Amino acid sequence: MKAKIAAIKKALAKTKFPEKRKALVAQLKAIKKVVALRKALKRAPLAKKAAILAKIAKARAAVKKAAAKVTKANIKADAKKIALIKAKIAAVTDSKRKKALVAQLKAQKKVAVLRK
Repeated sequence: MKAKIAAIKKALAKTKFPEKRKALVAQLKAIKKVVALRKALKRAPLAKKAAILAKIAKARAAVKKAAAKVTKANIKADAKKIALIKAKIAAVTDSKRKKALVAQLKAQKKVAVLRK
């Protein structure tokens, strides 16, 4: 879980899209809740362990939902990036710049396909 939290924090630091940021924050919060519940489970008396296990199951479902929202946000972010590159291609007059942008567009399309 610690590795997952670190990966989400890294993605959060890199992202520029508000939708994606919001989804990542929600996912991070959900994962931190699961971690906190696991710690509580270790310290809890036997009588409360069943209730905490039920809460952990609910929290894991929330993590799955949050992860799905992040995936959707990634797809939207990729679409926005592609649209932005296409707009730049339409506006550019220099042929070298246009070639570079076309290559960038091709690469971004591959990324979008891999994420789906």
